[in-house]
Order: sequence, then C-alpha cells, then structure tokens
Amino acid sequence: TMGSNDGLPAERPEHVVTLDAYVIDRYEVSLQLYRKFLQAARYDAPPTWDDEAAETVGDRPAVGMSWEDAAAYCAWAGKRLPTEAEWEKAARGASDTRAYPWGDQDADCSLANYNQSPPMCIGDTSQVGSYQSGASPYGALDMAGNVYEWTNDWYDTYYYSSSPYSNPQGPDTGIS
Repeated sequence: TMGSNDGLPAERPEHVVTLDAYVIDRYEVSLQLYRKFLQAARYDAPPTWDDEAAETVGDRPAVGMSWEDAAAYCAWAGKRLPTEAEWEKAARGASDTRAYPWGDQDADCSLANYNQSPPMCIGDTSQVGSYQSGASPYGALDMAGNVYEWTNDWYDTYYYSSSPYSNPQGPDTGIS
C-alpha cells in the first residue's frame, strides 16, 4: 500500500502497487562510506562537506548531497536510488498502512531522531542504525527521522492520483 487517504494532498490517494523484487540498504550512507567514494571516484565534495567530521564522527549519515551527488555515489557503489514506491514499501512493509516504519505510534526519541520542537531529540544527526526499535518491518533503519533521503523520482503533488499500479517510476517531470 502506498500513500495515505488521511495524509497530505500529495500522499493521496492510498493505493496498492506491485513491485518487482529489489534490494535496499538497511542503513543510511555514512560519512565514512561517502568519503571512500569521494576519494576513490575523485568526485568533487558537496559544498557543505566536512572532511574532519567524516574522520571523527564517520558513523553518522552523509548529509548535504544533491540528488546528483547521491546518484553518483550509488553508481559508484553498484547500486541505484530507490523509487519512491520501493522506499515506501521498505519503510512500511508489504501491505501495511502504518504511519511510520515502527507502526502507528507517534514518534518519540526512542524510535527516531527528529527535530519537532518540542522535543528535539539530540540536536544533530545520530549514528547510522541507532534506533533499532524504529526499524521497518523489513529491518531498514532510520527511514523516519535523522536526515532526509533521496529517491529516484521527480516530485509531483498529484502523481498518486494517476500513477501506474505496477512498478511506478514517478512522474516524467517535476521538481526535485
């Protein structure tokens, strides 16, 4: 199940899609992994890159990357960005309508690192995989909270009302 009839307009309507088999990483990309990519691929670091942070707190998620940066990392790692449908299935489970990866319980600082004042959990990013109790049904971690995540799809507020029911790839155009 994708979307929510109770959510924001861009999340409507709730609908069932089928997806071919795919693999998604259990953890966010860490600063350490992204640093390896920058060095091995001789890729230009994003403007906000902090090499010292990658060395001292390298187990935190990589942040500040553009969509192009994220796609380049994936290509280097032999992977790709997931579609929005794949990401949502990994977060929710196969046929669940849960609001969050852990279920319908509102977020708290034991389930995710988030900055909804109040409360602010830690005021910074947290170590990748820190919130085991917030895992999705498939065991994917940090799919809510900590940092934003890129998908392969363009954004279109009304896409859900016309998306295909099999392997939706997102709209042909939109905003990133």
